[in-house]
Amino acid sequence: MKPFTGPPENRRAALALGGDHDAAHGPDEPVHSRLVDPFAIVLFAGLAALVGWVWLLGRANQGGGMEQFGLRSARRITEDREELEAEDLAQMLEAQNERRRRRGEADLTVADLERRVATDLAEQRRRREAYMADQELDELLEATNARRRARGLPERSREDVRREFGPGGEAAR
Repeated sequence: MKPFTGPPENRRAALALGGDHDAAHGPDEPVHSRLVDPFAIVLFAGLAALVGWVWLLGRANQGGGMEQFGLRSARRITEDREELEAEDLAQMLEAQNERRRRRGEADLTVADLERRVATDLAEQRRRREAYMADQELDELLEATNARRRARGLPERSREDVRREFGPGGEAAR
């Protein structure tokens, strides 16, 4: 566009016809247009309507934010899992007690089951430790026998170790 070169009173008319804004207004002169004010009003009214709609939507639906999308919090998931486990335990205990009653045995309680689980875990731990001790003894015997072979001495067996240290594999305490 060409800069406006007419008299100052015709600058506004030139602007309305699509004239050069920079040429029509000086650096200190604000832009005045009949189209700017209604656009600003519509923009602010739309923004206010959007904020009001979101606020009303939040007031109308008091559920948690994550629940709106089918999600649950970690705490809620943990609570649900604990609830289901408690129900499962009660059902299993009732079924087992029903079979025990048919055989004429006494009912089990949760404490009995906990005691049984603790005993099973202790037995499992004892077996694992015994297995690990056997593995360690085999490794030590292999290393010892390698050194004994290098010196020309006879190898040692598990029976030799048991005779020397006893059935537990350890020297007398």
